[in-house]
Amino acid sequence: MNIHKLKIRKVAPVVVPFIILMLLLTGLSLTKIKKVLTDQAYSKLITSRGMKKQHIEEFFDRRIKDIEILAKSNCVKTLVNSLSNPDKYLHSKNVIQSEEYLKEYIKKYDYLNMILISPSGIVKYTQAQTIKLGEDLNSKNQEKNYQLSKIYRRVLESKKTRFVDMKPHKLFGGREMMFIATPVYVDDIFKSILVFQISDIELSKILTFDKGYGKTQKDYIIGGDSFEEKDGKMCASTHSYRASLAVKIGNCITPVRQKVLCGHKSGKEIVKDCDGDRVLSVYAKLDIPEDLHWAIISEIDESVVLSIPNIIRDTSIRDAMLFIFIIVVVIIFFIYKESKHEEEVAQKNREMKETLQSRVAEEVIKNREHQELLFQQSKMASMGEMIGNIAHQWRQPLNALSALNVGLAMKFNAGRLTEEEIHIFKDKSNHIIQKMSDTINDFRNFFYPKKSVEKFRIDEAIEDAINFIKGSYRINNIKLINYTSCKVEIKNHRNELIQVLLNIFNNSKDAIKEFNSKNGIVIVDVIILENSLKITIQDNGGGIDQEIIDRVFEPYFTTKFKDEGTGIGLYMSKMIIEESMGGRLKLENRDSGVLATIKLGIH
Repeated sequence: MNIHKLKIRKVAPVVVPFIILMLLLTGLSLTKIKKVLTDQAYSKLITSRGMKKQHIEEFFDRRIKDIEILAKSNCVKTLVNSLSNPDKYLHSKNVIQSEEYLKEYIKKYDYLNMILISPSGIVKYTQAQTIKLGEDLNSKNQEKNYQLSKIYRRVLESKKTRFVDMKPHKLFGGREMMFIATPVYVDDIFKSILVFQISDIELSKILTFDKGYGKTQKDYIIGGDSFEEKDGKMCASTHSYRASLAVKIGNCITPVRQKVLCGHKSGKEIVKDCDGDRVLSVYAKLDIPEDLHWAIISEIDESVVLSIPNIIRDTSIRDAMLFIFIIVVVIIFFIYKESKHEEEVAQKNREMKETLQSRVAEEVIKNREHQELLFQQSKMASMGEMIGNIAHQWRQPLNALSALNVGLAMKFNAGRLTEEEIHIFKDKSNHIIQKMSDTINDFRNFFYPKKSVEKFRIDEAIEDAINFIKGSYRINNIKLINYTSCKVEIKNHRNELIQVLLNIFNNSKDAIKEFNSKNGIVIVDVIILENSLKITIQDNGGGIDQEIIDRVFEPYFTTKFKDEGTGIGLYMSKMIIEESMGGRLKLENRDSGVLATIKLGIH
């Protein structure tokens, strides 16, 4: 036994330092990887934040130009004169036309309200009935009109364009809004103050635009239009309603938010958010009007950025533990082997083990061969069907690509090819190729037991399908009219619905071509019912023979030649709509063509 202890003493000093060295090298490598990934994450966050910062600053520039140009327009001056002298101007044609133009202007550019205030503080004009005419903004009881009173005083004092920060408004359903105002001069005399109410909708769209770094990225604005003292510094005040512009950030103040509120222009660092999770945070002060001390912050969870190094770390620890376990087993086995009696037992065990392994190996080989045979049979059985399906879906985009290539070559040979047309060709061809790739994914995903369900707008799905097929329709002189105007959101399989629409559009196109219709037309519409909706697609392709109309949904049934169709399109469409999406699909002859109706549940 002393010999065994001596051997252990020789092996242990070699194995243990080796394991420690391996762990140290792994740790150093992970540190470098984390730094690289963190720098890359910061770069992407800064790019994303910079784009949104630019859009926000452009938003305010547009609003300032809008109100200042409008304040100098004849329409506003005419209206101001009429309010100053109603007996002379109130019912004149110019005043009526000015009011109609201003109403259309406010509606067109998504302002909530337009207000005119006299220099004495009296509300002279308002388009929305949320503020009373004749309201005196200089009176003491102005809590409900606090923002309006505030913007009036600012413009009155400065005689220039000013802002008042966001605040929820009860009369607009609690929607966040701000005020922008500018003085109105008539014949160089300060006559009135023009005020716009602006909602948070466009700013929210900018902040929630989803082309960011990752799913956990959050972008939000903090700040306000007033200051308060914090630790001897004058810092911008902020309120919880600021979160409505992006995400619910809560009332806690992180170190990054504190720096932004107290005047830091830009920076980046890793901090803990309100949930205690470490996040990479980048921030920048917004270059917007002086009344609004706002900054934009973009953050992403550190765990997402460092997911790969964390996996490597966990794997390294696991492998090290496994290696230690193997070494221990080897040492124990080595000691066990040194014993003569135990060697004889081990020999018998090895013989039995070899016999058993041999038998197991034979059975494993047989079982594997049988499984491979079954797999090949299944694979060969479905391969033809899948190729037919994909060929049926690819035929049109391939024709469209061919047409694009021919058009490009003709323009090149004619010397009329421009850089813009090359970019258009690139975008269209990439779009078609991506749709072809999506077709493969759609068919593949359909046969999986689990298919993704997502929320989507029905009009956007229809538009995507139309964009895919419109080039082919244009080549064949077929007019496609989309009457869809509703913006209903449903929860279902978006890609599969697009696949079905493409099948129907292709069938309508083929029918119109076969019918030799010179005025081919396909009309798409959506009808909203109580708990469902109907998508209708009507063509003028001559209809379907009544003797076979009941068989069109059978697999491999087709009225076309083999090189023109596989007969699987409508069969697959019915399976998708009725078995995968829980809806109904039917075809019927209507007028001079076929009416396809897809019925889907809304809730």
